[in-house]
Amino acid sequence: MTGNSDRLTYLYRKYINGTCTEAELQEFFEYIGQPGMKEKLEALADEHLENILPGTAEPPIDWEYMYGRVTRNALPATGTQKKVKRLLAWPAVAAASIIVLMAATGLYFLFREKHPAPAWAHNRFQNDLPPGNSKAVLTLANGTSIALYEGSSSFLSQLENTKGMKLNSGELVYDTPADAAATAGYNTLTTPKGGQFRLVLPDGSKVWLNAASSITYPVTFTGSSRTVTITGEAYLEVSRNPGKPFKVIVNGMEVTVLGTCFNINAYTDEAGISTTLLEGAVRVSRGNNMQVLQPGQQAQLQSNGTFRLMPDTDTAAVTAWKNGMFAFNDADIASIMRQVNRWYDAEIVYTSAVSQHFVGSIPRDVPVSKLLTMLELTGRLRFRIEGKKIIVTQP
Repeated sequence: MTGNSDRLTYLYRKYINGTCTEAELQEFFEYIGQPGMKEKLEALADEHLENILPGTAEPPIDWEYMYGRVTRNALPATGTQKKVKRLLAWPAVAAASIIVLMAATGLYFLFREKHPAPAWAHNRFQNDLPPGNSKAVLTLANGTSIALYEGSSSFLSQLENTKGMKLNSGELVYDTPADAAATAGYNTLTTPKGGQFRLVLPDGSKVWLNAASSITYPVTFTGSSRTVTITGEAYLEVSRNPGKPFKVIVNGMEVTVLGTCFNINAYTDEAGISTTLLEGAVRVSRGNNMQVLQPGQQAQLQSNGTFRLMPDTDTAAVTAWKNGMFAFNDADIASIMRQVNRWYDAEIVYTSAVSQHFVGSIPRDVPVSKLLTMLELTGRLRFRIEGKKIIVTQP
């Protein structure tokens, strides 16, 4: 077994470096399909990760899932020659990049083609960019603007026009008693690039506001409905009140709910407005066009004003941002870098056309260099940081 282990190590290192011959590639996948090799592969991947990113504290690898992707999805169960042909001809997701990305631990990028890992040049990331954090600006009905951030709760209670508000750990809460006199006026909570914030509305509904977003809402919900206006992206958990439906206005579109959990992405640099339902039921409408959603569905508002229904949406990927993660499900590099732009407040510059797609996840609380490093493991992209610019190139 020692000899087999040494041979696996040799093949694994050649595989990571992209120097396997076709015969060695075939031999490598024969090895990893043998009983007991998963644990050995895990140890090699952990060692490789430590060499690339020393001291990295990423979430544990879901080895059952990742190993299964290699041994089941990538490789048919019969015939050595079929295994190799299947691997080399697999256009949708590259089996040959799976092991590289297993070594990358928390980020499991599965590329569309087979590519070697890039040469590492850490000096390109000397001007690293920190991740975003909890910060926002609260604009009161009288026009007063208040910067909210960790540790700012001590002065919020001392300001005028903030009665019934409290701030704690990146969350603004309106806890005005139900029998309090109605207060006129609207407040607006706005997050900058590199910021996010949570909000508990006067009716108890909860809002997670992503970077470069805003929500405008009444200090007290009066009348027959509860209406707020949103820009950017937000996740909402709406308090149920059948007698007073909750409405969200976003770029001329209206979402009506009674009590539900849903995500709205309405960034102006995205193709359209996407409303994704997790629980309950919502109705999205614009003009004469209307779509009712069931859990797991997404409605995409098209440029012509009609809705495109996506019946089986990866809701975990859509809402990963509110749980502190980047999650990509067949995401193209342009959409990934738009998220990087908003979370790291970085300008993105492309030196050539890129069209790669990725699947994977990584925590949002890491410096941008770690995310870029994980993307580079595919061998198809190269990055460098110049001030607040991230330059995207191809090797």
